[in-house]
Amino acid sequence: MSTTEDTVPDGLMPADVLASTTPVAVYGFARAKAGKERELEEAIRAIIPAVRAEQGYEQYAVHTTEEAPGAFAFYERWSSGKDIARHVQQPHMQDYFGKLGDLVEGDLEAEWLRPLSD
Repeated sequence: MSTTEDTVPDGLMPADVLASTTPVAVYGFARAKAGKERELEEAIRAIIPAVRAEQGYEQYAVHTTEEAPGAFAFYERWSSGKDIARHVQQPHMQDYFGKLGDLVEGDLEAEWLRPLSD
């Protein structure tokens, strides 16, 4: 995983998402490196309460399966691009992003979602 100097993954958020004044949502996926499944899960669990307390948070859910331990699907919804930009700069997120290079196999996957209707 490549990162910028401030540890936010490169290319994580497209410019149009950052500029959005309406809610933005993202589906993400991460797979733990072999032997790092529990450590990645613990890192994810540790940030959930702080993320849910952030300004602009609407939804933050993480899922996994017993059949694929170490595979995590994320769904996030934020009130605006400004809110998600603030989210990734929070100290708990900077710490989390800094750990991912050692824990995640390959790059984080992110699909930015657009509502079909208002």
